[in-house]
Amino acid sequence: MEGIVTYRAGGTEVICLTDGLLDLGTGVFPELAPERREAAHPGGLRIEVNVHLLRHADGSLDLVDTGCGPTIYAGAGGRLPGLLDGLGIAPAEIDRVIFTHLHGDHAAGALHPDGSPVFPAARLVMHAAEQAFWQGREDTAGGRLLAACGDQVEVVGDGDTLGQGMTTWHLPGHTPGHMGLRFDGGLVLLGDVIHCPELQFPDPDIHTRYDIDPAQGDASRRMALATIAAEGVVFSASHLTGAQKFLRLEVEGKGYRSVAP
Repeated sequence: MEGIVTYRAGGTEVICLTDGLLDLGTGVFPELAPERREAAHPGGLRIEVNVHLLRHADGSLDLVDTGCGPTIYAGAGGRLPGLLDGLGIAPAEIDRVIFTHLHGDHAAGALHPDGSPVFPAARLVMHAAEQAFWQGREDTAGGRLLAACGDQVEVVGDGDTLGQGMTTWHLPGHTPGHMGLRFDGGLVLLGDVIHCPELQFPDPDIHTRYDIDPAQGDASRRMALATIAAEGVVFSASHLTGAQKFLRLEVEGKGYRSVAP
């Protein structure tokens, strides 16, 4: 099915689902020379919004993030429910939604336009710092989600075990509680550590204007990419765009290049 790419990590089938395509324009990397931005992405950066469905060996189902939903960013997202339906999965069957962070392109898909939960039976797992940052900010997607579904929230810290061979990986900077996931089966999900591989793999110190703490985000990116390359693990991320959704990294010069797993 179009918009679906699968990888197996131990006993978990990891299915990358593309919720939509965001056009971020030309101002995403404000500190980068315009000619360099234009060479990498003529006309501006367009990124896919990826959600990862985790189908575990015991039959339980987790989602990592929920995409944009149909109502924000001019309806750029909203494919997730149809993709799940195509896999024979009803929203009420999702056991957990594990959020990398609560920006709108990751959290808005958790609510219907009327504000009710899309995944009514799911526990909503997030880093404690993420909950604290967005709590009460109901002008944001994250704040609205916490206001509507606070009784479903389960907070975690860095290195916490989530079962099914998964542990949390706190990668702050993009947001205070931004986190990835590490799988015993040799896979890492990176969230928004990377938006543009063509620029940020060769130079991990390039950051977007969406990072709340750019210096901390750069440090998290350098550490995460160095770890992935050193350990030789496969990774995926929320905004990898194109057919390849699961990659490895190799050191190249002062940065990295991606290769097929």
